[in-house]
Amino acid sequence: MQANPSNEQTPPLRQLLLVEDNPLFAEQITDAMRGLPDRWNVLEFSEGLQAKAFVGVALKPFDLALIDLGLPDVSGIEVIRACREHFADMPIVVISVVASETAVLAAIEAGANGYILKDESIEEITKGIEQVLKGVYPLSPRLARYLFKHLSVCSEKPEERQPVKLSPREHETLQGLAQGLSYEQVAESMGVTLSTVQSNVRSLYRKLNVKSQSQAVSMARSYQLL
Repeated sequence: MQANPSNEQTPPLRQLLLVEDNPLFAEQITDAMRGLPDRWNVLEFSEGLQAKAFVGVALKPFDLALIDLGLPDVSGIEVIRACREHFADMPIVVISVVASETAVLAAIEAGANGYILKDESIEEITKGIEQVLKGVYPLSPRLARYLFKHLSVCSEKPEERQPVKLSPREHETLQGLAQGLSYEQVAESMGVTLSTVQSNVRSLYRKLNVKSQSQAVSMARSYQLL
């Protein structure tokens, strides 16, 4: 007996937050998302304030946020910061024509995980999006030197940095994150609630002065906490 097609399980609908004021480019991104294996619902905003307000009331993180920096009302940096404050581990990638050192560093410091330039082909942009969904965050080679330069300057005088003191619970949480565990897995391994882990993560971010999980792990290693 043949299986009934209606009984086949439909892939879950994933959510993309797209903050882009160029209608043509937004349409290209939407078309690119349709070409990916998963089903995507694109939540599109052309103004930063609208996007910030929407993120502020969202009940769960989006599967991906693509944010332009040159918005008509506020800087995309503000939108990135708002996204990161509400959702600590949501993948956030900048897609912009701006290629200045200041913009790149500001976006990463605000919490962006990757940075793609709009003048790349739509195929390259789609490839970058696919990398993000696999946990690999893209940074255009011509922009990477800004970040490496910044990190080099920051590490020139490590003796001037104040030591970071973590509580035993914060350190245990940090170790779980470094192992790639989800918040739920960390909570289970520690025998605590999910909200406790989330509280520990917020404290870690504050003490390490970071905006994302990858930054927290990297900074913790620089302080020899891992």
